[in-house]
Amino acid sequence: MSKKITLKSSDGISFQVDEAVALMSPRIKRMIEDDRTGNGITIPNVNSAALAKVIEYCKKHVEANADDTELKAWDLDFARALEGLDKDAFFAVASAAHFLNIGGLFDLTCKTVAEMVRGKTVDQIRDIFHIKNDYTDAEEAKMRKENAWAFE
Repeated sequence: MSKKITLKSSDGISFQVDEAVALMSPRIKRMIEDDRTGNGITIPNVNSAALAKVIEYCKKHVEANADDTELKAWDLDFARALEGLDKDAFFAVASAAHFLNIGGLFDLTCKTVAEMVRGKTVDQIRDIFHIKNDYTDAEEAKMRKENAWAFE
């Protein structure tokens, strides 16, 4: 029977996970080693929805057998599911992976963003991420002229 660790999200939701799952995060590992787990470990800046996704990823990677091909396929499906989230939820997971220093998950979210913008125009990227163009028409024309290579 493995030891259980309680992780608490920033919005107060608690998750009981196996210690091996929690140890996927070097940040949490340090807290465990420093014995700061008395009433659970509060994860600031990580909401419950994002923490649930992080835990799902970590569980799969802890439970995965030696079949690297199967795990890569699962990661691809997981990335597609993340991409289907609204952008705020997606970036909350990416931010949580970064904060918790879970390199594999952070890399996966970064690759997903790269795929989202691959081959897209500036205007399409603005639409995807709901970015308002704050340039005036004159400023944008000047910037496009000075950086024409980026718009080819």
